[in-house]
Amino acid sequence: MDTARGVTDPIHALEIGQWRSAQLLLRSDRRYDAILAAELRTIALAMAYRAAGEHGKAWSTLAIAAANLHRRFSWLPVLRSNGNDAIQLALPPEPAPDSAGRAAYRTIRLICREQGELRHLRRQVSEGKAGLTEDRRILVLAFIEAVCWVEFDLDAWAPKNPPNDDVAVLERHIAELADRRRDAFLRSASNLRRLARPTAGAMTKSVWDRADQYSGVRWLALSELAGRCEPPWTEPALAGRVPVRTWAQNAWQMARRPVHDGLAGASV
Repeated sequence: MDTARGVTDPIHALEIGQWRSAQLLLRSDRRYDAILAAELRTIALAMAYRAAGEHGKAWSTLAIAAANLHRRFSWLPVLRSNGNDAIQLALPPEPAPDSAGRAAYRTIRLICREQGELRHLRRQVSEGKAGLTEDRRILVLAFIEAVCWVEFDLDAWAPKNPPNDDVAVLERHIAELADRRRDAFLRSASNLRRLARPTAGAMTKSVWDRADQYSGVRWLALSELAGRCEPPWTEPALAGRVPVRTWAQNAWQMARRPVHDGLAGASV
């Protein structure tokens, strides 16, 4: 596996979406202090959870990193959470490029992006969309997640050496999404629904079948993706202030082509 694709800074790797490269770099990279490096590893794990369709675990993992940084930097602004205990960071003013606090700011910005995208995703689940049942809408959103986090992530297709058993499990879940496994998409959709409603039940095979299985769900997902604005898909307060993951950008550009490529696929 080409671990860094020319990227040597773990923060930059996370900014562009290369969470595997960041994990590997952080094993030996000593440019950041131990506390900041620990939070970067936590962010990388949260991104791995999201790639695997474990949206709730991504949210709770980010909350750990956010709480740790807020304890370290008590001046950090936070968002009101409407009774949610999770610390949600607000993006502070950007420091000068050569300032001593630049690395901490970039780390905070990563958490703000990931938390902001998950909040936006949770609202999409709750709001629904005209013409789609709630279950089908959630399945489409989960499929878009897989397109952006798995299909267009080149590292998802490379030989891997997971750093620990927990990540090895996530890599198996990611591989099931890459292999177009019905149960993997239903698991991801179930987790996405529980991001909005923690006690919600699991998605059933009938939702998949009524959407015309893989080909039908893919068509709906790419059609919605084509109609979106340019990523990142987050909140207005973060627009233009957070970096874009390469794979999301590539997926969005692909979907906007006049004819979607590869709409047909096997249903397992």
